[in-house]
Amino acid sequence: MVSELMWPYVISEENPSVEGYLKWAQNQTDHMFRLKYEQVFIYLQAIINFRTGVRFNRPLLRFAARRIFAPIWSARRHPIYRLIEVTDEEQMLRLKPEIRNLIQERIVTSRSKLSNQYQGHDAILEEINKSLKSLIPPIPSQRHWEIAARNCTKFSKLRTNIFNIIGYSESEVNEPRTCPGFTVESRRFRVQIRKANFVNPTADNRDFQNLGGELTLSEEMIRFSEIARMKRIEFIKAKLIEKTPLGIWRPIPVTCEEAELQKSESSLKKSQILSIINSLTPSLGDLDRSRFCGLSNKSREDLVDILQEIRNILAGNSIDANEV
Repeated sequence: MVSELMWPYVISEENPSVEGYLKWAQNQTDHMFRLKYEQVFIYLQAIINFRTGVRFNRPLLRFAARRIFAPIWSARRHPIYRLIEVTDEEQMLRLKPEIRNLIQERIVTSRSKLSNQYQGHDAILEEINKSLKSLIPPIPSQRHWEIAARNCTKFSKLRTNIFNIIGYSESEVNEPRTCPGFTVESRRFRVQIRKANFVNPTADNRDFQNLGGELTLSEEMIRFSEIARMKRIEFIKAKLIEKTPLGIWRPIPVTCEEAELQKSESSLKKSQILSIINSLTPSLGDLDRSRFCGLSNKSREDLVDILQEIRNILAGNSIDANEV
């Protein structure tokens, strides 16, 4: 995608340069180009920067990457991550500077002592847990866990020595790979993007649609970052300053269909909203379903919030609420 975003500029300039591309990109008005430019060079780059900040233990880079990516949690259906991000910010602000700096420096650890192999503690614990699981039976007892935990290092060394003796490698696979490699897939993807002029701002008759052309993107996607930042600010004010409930919260609609659905729900009566909720609750798990019983006494505003919460749960479970 990065190459395709730069391709229209490269073929249009005799002497392309980084500075020239950045200036050229900022002057483009095509909605799809600007959206993809934003997604790749801002949000995806923030993920890369965060990983680099973790691997090399660079606190300022991690902090900057998290701050840039933070509006995403307020843009779509990520209420838990949104709350975690803001709560973490609040806790850090309340700490003394020396304590805050100490936490930022020690929040990652290099088990190999190499300067480019730092890891988050959750990743380290996951690796240890994975190693322990390889040493216990499929249905372990508490005793099995205790033995494995107390002798993990010894068992791992013994296992490695045995594998070396018999010439076995855990990375070996029994069957050849059938899926194409990354290089082949990326080339196919680039061909498809270029053939469709998906991110070419100079192409004619361009529509604000997905790559397949079957979905038209919403007007809100044109102002995605602006709206996401506004939503984040609203959440921070409600959570930290005003100490009040946020009220009705809706994700930024991706497609026109989703945008129309949000608009139609805003004009629904209480009985209609309750009917939609009742049609969706059978698709929930037993625990979630029990939370949404006896809603007839709720206000219309509360029902709208509940409906959105149910949609978020179904989206997290990869269930299309419109098909239920």
